[in-house]
Amino acid sequence: MVQCFKRGNKLWINYTLDGKRYKKSTGLDDNAKNRKLVNFTIIPQLLTKIVTGEIYKKKSKSFQFYGEIFLKQKEKYLRAYHTRLPYFLRVLEHFGETDIDKITRLDVKKFLFGLKMKSASKGSYKSCINEIFELAVDDGVLAHNPALNIRLPKDVKSPIRYFYEYEVEKLLRVATGKMKVYLLLAFNTGMRPEEILGLQFTDVKDKIITISRVRTKGRVDYPKTNNSFRKLAIPQFIVDNINQLKSDSLYLFGSMDDSSKLRKPWMKIVNEADVEYRKISSARHTFATIMLQKKLVSLNELSGLLGHSSPKVTLAHYASVIDSSLIDLGENFSLFGHNTVTMEDFEVRNAHG
Repeated sequence: MVQCFKRGNKLWINYTLDGKRYKKSTGLDDNAKNRKLVNFTIIPQLLTKIVTGEIYKKKSKSFQFYGEIFLKQKEKYLRAYHTRLPYFLRVLEHFGETDIDKITRLDVKKFLFGLKMKSASKGSYKSCINEIFELAVDDGVLAHNPALNIRLPKDVKSPIRYFYEYEVEKLLRVATGKMKVYLLLAFNTGMRPEEILGLQFTDVKDKIITISRVRTKGRVDYPKTNNSFRKLAIPQFIVDNINQLKSDSLYLFGSMDDSSKLRKPWMKIVNEADVEYRKISSARHTFATIMLQKKLVSLNELSGLLGHSSPKVTLAHYASVIDSSLIDLGENFSLFGHNTVTMEDFEVRNAHG
């Protein structure tokens, strides 16, 4: 029940909602005209809102409002915050001050599909949008998250491009100085470019490299995944080459704080070596490919060396370069069908010997 009462010279309304009593001023002076307005207009409107549930609804806030909450949370907890920040800001710039409850699933799809990049590269944008909508759901402004379960088309896998061993020899033969050390590390460890550029002289000790940071876009950040924090063994001749580097910086590669700064010297080396051009990241692919093709490591071991989050990721990257003939299961192997080993067979064999 809603009642009108006087407090001082103002009209107030008194109502109960979910067992809780509320008293609110109308801001109107107490006179006959205003009493009529309260009783025949304001109180009926309030009753309608109570009946329809509209009074329970929170006023919608902008996408930007929840986006700023998202950024504060990520800055505090996300290791690679500064690396991901440009992606987050692009999302906030696009949706901006639009009321978050006015943004539809189609709006999100249009944004994601409009990004001129591979679907795999859209993951940071998609997860950012999804988490911002979840904040609005948690705040009671949205009943559901419109960005949930949006599927992007699968990328067409490009074949892994790597160098043949004779090409690596030619590249190393013409490389000098810091680029020689860079390529020795890249081809012999499979480290990512940003991991190599993040190395400090103190990270190399007793022929072991400790990877604990990356440098990209002029920033120092944490490695890509938890498994990217790792230690790798290197031979003495690489240690000797590292020790020959002269730098006033803590870092092996001084002012080279982004892989883009490798492009010009890399192009020069490729041209001088008379080798077909591939990106400098192909050094990592070369390491992984040759390690697998020569059966020097298992897939699981290679995953650890590369700092992948799981062997499944490694397989997804390098399945195309693994020759099935390199996987020896024995000439009489069959998982199902003829001579399939059953648990009963296993128990009988164990019983006899």
